[in-house]
Amino acid sequence: MNQPEQAITPFQRMDGEPLFDEPWQAELLAMVDALIEAGRLSPVDWSDCLGAALKASAARGDSDGVDSYYNAALQALEKLLDEGGSLPASEVEQRRDDWAQAYHDTPHGKPVNLKS
Repeated sequence: MNQPEQAITPFQRMDGEPLFDEPWQAELLAMVDALIEAGRLSPVDWSDCLGAALKASAARGDSDGVDSYYNAALQALEKLLDEGGSLPASEVEQRRDDWAQAYHDTPHGKPVNLKS
């Protein structure tokens, strides 16, 4: 007996809202998953580093919400990549500066492109 096909829909929170507010949030967790699958990060290291970043966020008085969670996750990933030598913090900072400059230099409504 064949099962009826179900449409693939975005993940939903329990309140019915989409699970991710921004595409970068899904991309961040996908990168972490890929790094774990490739053996570049261990699940324990990820969990420990994310937990420490969340505790630091709470200690700073950041709100306990989606934004603070994903910002902590980004900080944790950047820290693990830096410590593991995969992507030094100086390179992340330079790329961030490059994007900020490109954004500043791009006319409104035009795509932002990095100069190589």
